[in-house]
Amino acid sequence: MLLDILVGLLVLLVGAIAMTGVFYCFTMVPYVPTSSKVSRQMVDFAGLKGGETVYDLGAGDARLLIEAKRVHRGITAKGYEISPVVYLLGLYHVRRSKLPIHFSFGNFFHRDVSDADCIFLYLMPEVMGKLAEKFDRELKPGTKVISNVFRFKDRSPVGTREVEWISGKRKLWMYEWPAKSS
Repeated sequence: MLLDILVGLLVLLVGAIAMTGVFYCFTMVPYVPTSSKVSRQMVDFAGLKGGETVYDLGAGDARLLIEAKRVHRGITAKGYEISPVVYLLGLYHVRRSKLPIHFSFGNFFHRDVSDADCIFLYLMPEVMGKLAEKFDRELKPGTKVISNVFRFKDRSPVGTREVEWISGKRKLWMYEWPAKSS
């Protein structure tokens, strides 16, 4: 009986990994969770006051949204995740947190983010250029965009912060939209 349960769990795990790999082929964004420590630093770096609408695009397991909502109860927290397996993990975390977070399955390129006051990102460089075009169309002046590790090419950050990472230090990049080209 125990062996059957373990084999079943192993099959589910392998299936989840395979499905995430398939979605990587379509989205070009692998699931790489932001550490809890870096999530806290991103929320701190954003300088939130408590009444903002905050997005995490490619929200993964929702840990950054949960951290932001725990620290600033008055924010409206919204996130999008496109990988079904990762989305289910994030949905589980959101429900377990019992915090009012809008966490949705879907492609953030097809969602309107014009109400954002702050957007968190940890996305691959290939996605950042397309996202800059979307932000140019949708974001109101002064919207903060905080990116973990990867920066917007041809955009000037208004600030940076070094954070500890697996092997050394990495940067957080802060932009205020409309970000000016370098």
